[in-house]
Amino acid sequence: MTSSAPTPDPDEPAGSLTDGLVTLRSATAGDPYHFVVLTQDRQVGHVEIEDLGGGVGELTWGIEETHRRQGYATRAVRLATVHALRTLGLHRVQAEVPAHDRASLRIAARAGLRREGLLRAHRTAEGERHDVVVLARLTGDPEPETQEGFIGLVNSSLPRTRLIAHVVIRDPQQRVLLAQVTYKPDWELPGGVVEPFESPREGAARETWEELGIELPIGKLLSVDWLPPWRGWDDAVELLFDGGVHEPDSLLSTFKLAPHEIRQVEFCTLDQVRERCLPGAYRRLAAVLGAPEGAVLYLERGATPGSPEPLV
Repeated sequence: MTSSAPTPDPDEPAGSLTDGLVTLRSATAGDPYHFVVLTQDRQVGHVEIEDLGGGVGELTWGIEETHRRQGYATRAVRLATVHALRTLGLHRVQAEVPAHDRASLRIAARAGLRREGLLRAHRTAEGERHDVVVLARLTGDPEPETQEGFIGLVNSSLPRTRLIAHVVIRDPQQRVLLAQVTYKPDWELPGGVVEPFESPREGAARETWEELGIELPIGKLLSVDWLPPWRGWDDAVELLFDGGVHEPDSLLSTFKLAPHEIRQVEFCTLDQVRERCLPGAYRRLAAVLGAPEGAVLYLERGATPGSPEPLV
């Protein structure tokens, strides 16, 4: 996620903004509030900024159905948000998203808008009242790509106790697939934070698809691990699911890694896991790999509760 200033596109009319893949072109010449969304010279949607007065703007957007799930909406909303704050000089940019619209909530969050609250029965659609989630970004908010900004963004949109789902993918030699991520030095299992209203198994499958580009069948639960507050994060519960045993070459050839998140992946021995992962992650994996067949472990900080070993 990035919020660097939008770049004027030299090949587009004045007033166009681009991040290299998505371009916002003014819907009418000189209009800095209403844009069509283009990629590779194709119009795929629209985004608008409404000036509500008092330095506050409100975002609305839409992407044509055939062009959804390709990241265009997130990029367009991100461009419009930064444009509103830096070019239009607004103090606050907000969006009101129906609480049931999980895709739009995800788009707003990834574009750097923090979840602020719920307006109950705020809108009427098809004769029924619906709740609306308010998300916003202020000029003084830390940049979303910084650690402080990222933590604040995630904490605003998720339950206070985070739920994390990772997948244990092994090869016939019992090596485990690890991913080197772009945003921290330690390596991780595929997976990540489970979103609101998403089951842990669904979250594991979605994160694996987003990071590795494959739809991997998610197997049985292997462990449940409670993690205390750490480095600004609230406490969390981490679940490990079985991702099966695979031949490395055939599996790796199917991957399409997300370049903004994953640098590389590798099947690793337990000794390599110890070297590359945080101590708690190593303890957790060692416990799971050493457990009897069919066992589901309950752990705290990667170890059996009451373990005499010092936990770091």
